[in-house]
Amino acid sequence: MVRFWIKHIAQLLFVILFTATFTFLLLRLAPGDPAYILLTKNDIPASEEALSAVRKELGLTESLGSQYVQWIMDIFTWQWGISYVSKEPVLEELLKRLPATIELAAAGLLVMMSVTLIIGISTAIYSTGWLDRMGRVIALLGSSIPSFWLGFLCIYVFSVRYGWLPPMGRGSWKHLVLPALTLGLGMGTVYARILRSSMLEMMNQSFVKAAKARGLSNSRILLFQVFRHAVLPIVTMLGTSFAFMLGGSIIVESIFSWPGLGKYIMKAIQLRDYPIIQGYVILSSFLFVIIHILVDFISVLIDPRLRI
Repeated sequence: MVRFWIKHIAQLLFVILFTATFTFLLLRLAPGDPAYILLTKNDIPASEEALSAVRKELGLTESLGSQYVQWIMDIFTWQWGISYVSKEPVLEELLKRLPATIELAAAGLLVMMSVTLIIGISTAIYSTGWLDRMGRVIALLGSSIPSFWLGFLCIYVFSVRYGWLPPMGRGSWKHLVLPALTLGLGMGTVYARILRSSMLEMMNQSFVKAAKARGLSNSRILLFQVFRHAVLPIVTMLGTSFAFMLGGSIIVESIFSWPGLGKYIMKAIQLRDYPIIQGYVILSSFLFVIIHILVDFISVLIDPRLRI
């Protein structure tokens, strides 16, 4: 187990270092001058003198090597710089909006797990009936509909047409329903088909034949024996999906004006706020790797064979 944690911590450090370097280079190659954007945003004439002063204030006049070394030092000392726009520490700005993103990601994961388990298990038990055919149609629709289109559809049906749920913002649980459905419904239908296929594949294993020989029903075998073995790949994918929701819910947060990291990073990209963009990528990478480590640990607990 000690080797397990040493290996994953080394992977975490490598991923963060690689991501930090790659992000730094891409931002410097991207078009757009942060100094010019800041001046025009505040209705200040972008003269050469003003541009030079702002660039010097932001530290953009230093060499790329000096900027890179300073950025790497900031990462490992948890001092991620100051935002060009708000003049606040980057880490504080990100952590201020992280709870909203975690709340949305957790709700989306709950929707995804519910859809996966309900459709996956029911279609595996009734694999030759009308329920299985309906599950295939739902899975096909869920995997085919883009998230932004589904979000607008939910707003039109549940907010504009019937007025049941608020379309935007964050407040009560009602504000959470539509973005959570948009975030978790599509992936849930895809994983439901994977769970069904995995459970049906396990039905041909020797331990299942032995359980049938003892007179156990198919439903009991599926729920209490097959499901434990079939759920292992789903656990891995659920962890990956949750990490994706934390770092990649930009579209959903923008559609529903959810005050999380996704909406905030969109503004930072438009304003070329380099410290915020770099800090967001590092935070997302850190959370992604941590979640993967936890998923690997849970997988070892579920299947002791993986400890070898």
